[in-house]
Order: sequence, then structure tokens, then C-alpha cells
Amino acid sequence: MKQVGQIRPHMERALFVVGRQNAGKSTLLRHMFIDPRLGTGGKIPTASKIRPVALSHERCLVVRCTSPHERNEPLDAFFKKLDRAMEIAYREYWRFNFACAMQLTTAGKMPDFVTLCEEFQERFEPERIRVIQIDPCQNGKPGVRLARTEIDQLRYHRIEMVVVDGHRSPTSNQDPNGYLLADFFDFA
Repeated sequence: MKQVGQIRPHMERALFVVGRQNAGKSTLLRHMFIDPRLGTGGKIPTASKIRPVALSHERCLVVRCTSPHERNEPLDAFFKKLDRAMEIAYREYWRFNFACAMQLTTAGKMPDFVTLCEEFQERFEPERIRVIQIDPCQNGKPGVRLARTEIDQLRYHRIEMVVVDGHRSPTSNQDPNGYLLADFFDFA
């Protein structure tokens, strides 16, 4: 329920798909739309920008396919863009869900992934955060994974961890892991 003086919706869930450049992060995020519950009739979007999706009359999903690391965004600029998306969503929704591609290591002006998660959690206070690590990558090469100490830090903050096989089959243009991601946003 909307609160008086509130300017943005409640952050319900955040999903981070992590891996090296060209690991298949944005491909996996797009394939989440194979699930018809996300409002595309099972059609996988090809545009670089995906429109917000209504999950119900009170909740929406915003997907960002490009890692802020790859865009050389500082953490504060990334957070400001997310704040703005939440303010816009608040016109129609009071529960906000977010999915985003990320890299694990410090790149450009972004901190390492663990620091990013800790600051994200402190600023937006989501009910749940899930991290999907891609290994192997879509080309079959080994992916990068968080170190045990980093996993322990994330678990301390109750952040869920999953590793998925991102290798793309030459005989199929659809990734069944998309359903795994979509299920995170099923509130039935």
C-alpha cells in the first residue's frame, strides 16, 4: 500500500545475473521472457531496452540488460537511474522488482560485486536478492565465479546464490534457464 509522502515503490525482489563480458548475461535476461506470464506471449525481446512489465496490478518488473560496469557508470549514477525508474513506476505500481546484468570484478567506476550488493541492499532494502552466476559462458568457455569468502559475505546478508550453465546449444535458439529466472518473479 502506498504511504503518504512516499515517492517510490517498495523494492520487492532484485535479480543479478553475473558473469564476464559476453558470458550471456543479457541473453539469459531476455530469455526470461520465454515465460508467457511476463506478458510477451513467450516472445523473446531483441531490443537493447526492455519496457517495464506489469506482474500484477500492484507490482512491476524492470529489466536492465547492460551491466553498469560495461557502461562505466559510477555506483551513485547507477543508483540514481534506478531511483528514477522507481519514481516513474510509482505512478502505477507500489511494488517494484528489478533484474540486471552485472560483472563480478571492479570495472571502470563501479566497485566489486560484493560491495555493490551490500550498498544496494542498504539503499533499497529489497525483500530478496538472488544472484545467478553463469558458468560456463554461452560460448562454452569457463565463467568467473565468486570466491568462497565473497559468497560467505553475500550469504551473511541473506543473498541467494545460484550457478547456471550458460552454454548455448547450437540446435536451439531458446535458453530454458529463462524459466528459472522468471520463476523468481512468480508471486502466485
